[in-house]
Amino acid sequence: MKTYIYIITAVLVGALGYNLYMMDYEAGFLAEENFPMIIGLGASICGLILAFVFFSFFKLQKNVNKIA
Repeated sequence: MKTYIYIITAVLVGALGYNLYMMDYEAGFLAEENFPMIIGLGASICGLILAFVFFSFFKLQKNVNKIA
């Protein structure tokens, strides 16, 4: 399971970089042509937060199993 989370994290970081690269900074942040990139940025950031939660869970689960 942990391997899948690492793969998903790499894909999310790649998507974040791609969306930052493809954004048209001349048009402005909330311009119509930047809307798909903004959605992609939001999804990537939410996915990375979720991956951080999973990594924290795995670390805490390991510590709980040591105690029990």
